[in-house]
Amino acid sequence: MKKTWFTHDPVNTDTANELLSRYAARNIQAQKTLAADPRFWLVSALLPEGNREPRRDTTYEHKCWA
Repeated sequence: MKKTWFTHDPVNTDTANELLSRYAARNIQAQKTLAADPRFWLVSALLPEGNREPRRDTTYEHKCWA
């Protein structure tokens, strides 16, 4: 299965450490790098990529609005 890097939005130190521990518990390779703003961190994880595109959300669609 193909894997790609997913990068979270900049987060503070506590959130970054929590994300890293959650990824480590699931045996997923993750890394933490300093963002452009030195108060925040970027957390990246190597996640499996799906074979198909995600389905379109039809929650608020109705036939008469189409």
